[in-house]
Amino acid sequence: MPEYKTSHNRVEPKQRAHPPPKVPPSVMAGGLVAGLASELKTDSIPCGRRLSAACSGNLQTFLSIAVLLLLVITGTLIFLKQFRYDPSIFPSGMMLSITSSQPLLDEKPESALSFKNMVPLSPPEIFRDDNLSEKIDGKADLYLSAGFKKLTCQRFKKPDDPDSWLELFIYDMGDIINAFAVYSLQKREGFTPLELSGYSYKTENALFFVHGNYYIEITSSKVSGSLMDSMLSFSKDFIKMTGAVEKIIPDTNLFTAENLDENSIVLFPSNAFGFDRLNMVFAADYKTKEGKIKVFLSRRKNKAEAAELAKSYVDFLSSLGGRETKSDTGFGNIRIIEIMDAYELIFTNGPFLAGIHSAENLKEAEKLASALNIKLGEKTGVK
Repeated sequence: MPEYKTSHNRVEPKQRAHPPPKVPPSVMAGGLVAGLASELKTDSIPCGRRLSAACSGNLQTFLSIAVLLLLVITGTLIFLKQFRYDPSIFPSGMMLSITSSQPLLDEKPESALSFKNMVPLSPPEIFRDDNLSEKIDGKADLYLSAGFKKLTCQRFKKPDDPDSWLELFIYDMGDIINAFAVYSLQKREGFTPLELSGYSYKTENALFFVHGNYYIEITSSKVSGSLMDSMLSFSKDFIKMTGAVEKIIPDTNLFTAENLDENSIVLFPSNAFGFDRLNMVFAADYKTKEGKIKVFLSRRKNKAEAAELAKSYVDFLSSLGGRETKSDTGFGNIRIIEIMDAYELIFTNGPFLAGIHSAENLKEAEKLASALNIKLGEKTGVK
């Protein structure tokens, strides 16, 4: 899909190693200072008392060195302990807060969900907008532009097979529309639709779904039936325990049904088709004899905003060399721009901006535009 102007590798944050606690110089030097002081004092002690004084000084030096060694050993043990994962601290299963007023993995979780036949491999990690790129370098901009709030992730493994592990990513996107945006724009090739939620699918070794304001990714280390069973089981429990009111986004049902590829529906949160003012745009592919044609729509605040944005988009295309051509659709406010050997159709219906993007066959594009205008008119009352 061409853009007239203008997606993902994971980068694990480096584990920070902390050196053993430093022993204050005064403590480290205490034994040596005491020993030296004892030796100096013996020169002024009468001969009969020098032996006992020397013994006392040697004992003080020995005790000081012993204390120093104890501090070093303690610091070393603390240093090594931090790299050891302790299941007693992080219990089996991810701790999930399921109350409507608290986010997942809050400081005071009230309930727990876990993966079937798996134990934690790492403690939970939380990322926010200021450090999201540490975890998903290359994709952070997409999430941030779509209203990202928080990412919680954790790894789990099979107790009897350390090479069989999976990683859970829970993105709090603020609302279902934002969650659908990142879900739809990252849909993998060769996926299998699921019925977990209104928007869900799986691949050979991963599972993805939207539930309320959450976008969930679960990926596994290898293709495995048992790992997929664990992912499906967890997902069902997650949906049950974090009940959401919104299941489907109403605007996704505004596309006409005939020849629609339902799995192609996406939401561009910003910079749609390379135009920086064109945001929150739903788009879908339609199958025709000549190939696929992309239809789009965007609900604006009111009809005045929709009309102004349509004009701005037409001006943007014209500034790039596009030229306007006549329409045979029969409705008056449609604009057709020929650009880069393709056609862009733009029109409004009430508060909706809609159209066809980069169609090669103008006749087919006009048919789809007319059908969409009628469907939107059923919603707005505008014919």
